[in-house]
Amino acid sequence: MSKTLENMPLQRKVFLTLLLVFATFSALSYTILTGVISPAFDDLDVSMAQTNLIRAERAIQSDIQNLEAVTADWAFWDDIHDYVRGINPGFKKGNLDRPTLTNLGLDVMAVYALERELLWGQLRIDDEEHPIEELGIFAPDDPASGVLTAHDRLESQTVGIVGTALGPMLISSRPILHSDDSGPIAGALVMGQFMNEAHMARLAQRTEVDLHWRLLERFAANHNIDLRAIADAGIHLETTGSIVSGFMVLPDIFGEPLLVLHADTPRRISVLGEQTVNVAMLFLVVTGVCVTIAIWYLLRGSILTPIEKLVRHIKTIRKSGDLSHRLTLNSGDEIGALAEEFGDLTSEVHEARKALLYQSFKAGKADTAAEVLHNIRNAMTPMINGLDRLAKSFKIADELRVDEATRQLSNPDCPAERAGKFIEYIDASFARIKSVNKEAGEDMNVVRSQARQVEAILADQEKFANVVPVEENIVVDEVVGEAAHVIPKKARKNIEVEVDQNLIRYRVRAHRIGLLQVLGNLILNAYESIERDKKLKGHIALSALDTVVDDKPMVRLTVRDNGTGFDEDMGRCLFQRGYSSKSKGSATGLGLHWCANAVAGMGGRISAESLGAGQGAEFHVLLPAAQGG
Repeated sequence: MSKTLENMPLQRKVFLTLLLVFATFSALSYTILTGVISPAFDDLDVSMAQTNLIRAERAIQSDIQNLEAVTADWAFWDDIHDYVRGINPGFKKGNLDRPTLTNLGLDVMAVYALERELLWGQLRIDDEEHPIEELGIFAPDDPASGVLTAHDRLESQTVGIVGTALGPMLISSRPILHSDDSGPIAGALVMGQFMNEAHMARLAQRTEVDLHWRLLERFAANHNIDLRAIADAGIHLETTGSIVSGFMVLPDIFGEPLLVLHADTPRRISVLGEQTVNVAMLFLVVTGVCVTIAIWYLLRGSILTPIEKLVRHIKTIRKSGDLSHRLTLNSGDEIGALAEEFGDLTSEVHEARKALLYQSFKAGKADTAAEVLHNIRNAMTPMINGLDRLAKSFKIADELRVDEATRQLSNPDCPAERAGKFIEYIDASFARIKSVNKEAGEDMNVVRSQARQVEAILADQEKFANVVPVEENIVVDEVVGEAAHVIPKKARKNIEVEVDQNLIRYRVRAHRIGLLQVLGNLILNAYESIERDKKLKGHIALSALDTVVDDKPMVRLTVRDNGTGFDEDMGRCLFQRGYSSKSKGSATGLGLHWCANAVAGMGGRISAESLGAGQGAEFHVLLPAAQGG
């Protein structure tokens, strides 16, 4: 499939691309409209349903509060207080009658004396009077009777919804007190309103919400809804067809779930949103088709056709080899200018190519020679330092006066105390010679190691032209330890080299000599950076870390120092050929450039970081992790 696409003519590619863009645009528009816009309208409907349900619940609470206020007005009244105590018997005739319930909008009203004695009570159902015992809530064994007909505190009150034998009712009960809210408590006053159809119709008219209630048991039997979840969440919403139904559990006066308030909200906003989405989608499709057609004809006339002519012209030149053949396009745009410039370019291609190859060959040879010399110089630095120290070591024996001490000891007249001091001097001299010889042996090892490195560099360069360097699995600790020898021994007293003990766990797939040269170069650069910064105490840290790049396991080697560091501008130039942060005459500028090329040849990469001048630097070498054995 990919091969077919590659060989497809440009016009067909552009045409298919435009079709793909149009299809993607249409699909994206449809997804946004149906996945974002439409749900937003649906959310508005849901929010409206939730608001309606809350409004209905607040309307019921408002009726309860109004009922509570009426009850308080009557209960805190000297006349009714005297009536309950038997002092004002005329109160019943003047106030406790049928019009009173009608004027107050009550369905039940009861006056209780102390010890829960009913003095007067009236229950009206459809304008007919019934015994209040039919409600069942005033029976002595009913739990509601105790909290409605008796109060033991002046501030006591019972208000809310209660389930009766005749249906749920808004109920309010207060202790009967004097007009100034003082005691003693004479009894209890109970007022109530049925939550019947008429009451709910008045609520629906006030709130403009289609609402009704269901008893908890009946609702649970007819709906597969977790009532406990509704009670915990407060509100439960369901979307069915063109209606959003909201449910809310209403508790009784004991706080136990009693009723389920149900409000239906038409999905008018969703219908409007669906119409809006359809119109918007139609507009976008029509617009997309028009734009696609316009772009196609514009691209075909101004770009695709001239490019096809230019391609045919190039094929003609390739077959004939006649670079003098020119193409003339009657166009003053960039493609016409391109054809004109291409004609001028073809006459110079051959000579330019020859010059480029020659310069590339010379530059390659020069780069190779400079890089080899740079690496040899890095390896020679500790070797020369070691040889200097060896030369100084050989002069130690000349500085000691062992011969004179021996002649003094051979003298028979030499005092015993003086002879003992000569013997101590000879012992100390030989101890000094032994210490110097040990240091000289270490220097010889360094010189030998660096000489082998030079030999390996030369041998590797000798084979470089014909043999690709062999990569192998290398333990990082081995190469780091050998590369650290580039730091002069005399400088190690002032420079702390911290090598991560876990380096032995990391293995990379690389060219050993190349990696050794890269790390040696980075360590030497770190040392020279510290020297240039003239720090009293230098620090070089070498560590490694496993990482994954493009799903390939890699190892990141880090060389960190507290030297001069570099700024952002310098950081962009560090690995460029010919650039160096060192003073003129002390560097070739090929070290880091060569390191970058060498690491890239091993399938890795190199980078550098610094917080700024004087803040030290970190060099990261990323190499493939060794696999298997």
